[in-house]
Amino acid sequence: DKSAPERLAPDAVVSVGDVIEIGPGVGPVKLGPFRYENSWKDETGYQRPVELATVRLRAMVEVLGNWDAYVSDPRYVDVRGATYILDGDELLYEYKHRGVLTYSATMSRPLSF
Repeated sequence: DKSAPERLAPDAVVSVGDVIEIGPGVGPVKLGPFRYENSWKDETGYQRPVELATVRLRAMVEVLGNWDAYVSDPRYVDVRGATYILDGDELLYEYKHRGVLTYSATMSRPLSF
């Protein structure tokens, strides 16, 4: 997303045990026994693909780690592709998806509603 801000500092390293390591920045990458560098590793000023994947992974960990807070009524767990923000019974924000993996009308900055 060329309009979204960068997420990883040039010296940041993202790692999962000894299996996955990305960085510093968005390259080099170690994935198990494989090592490579992304062709866009020197590009700056926008959210690179690995940053988007990292954002999604962090969101998934947040939701799964706080499942009961996010899913207060499991009868609605199969209702996918929408975001609702409520204050008691008052609907403050509503977004119904237009495609896969969307949850905001402004996906590059999802909290700018």
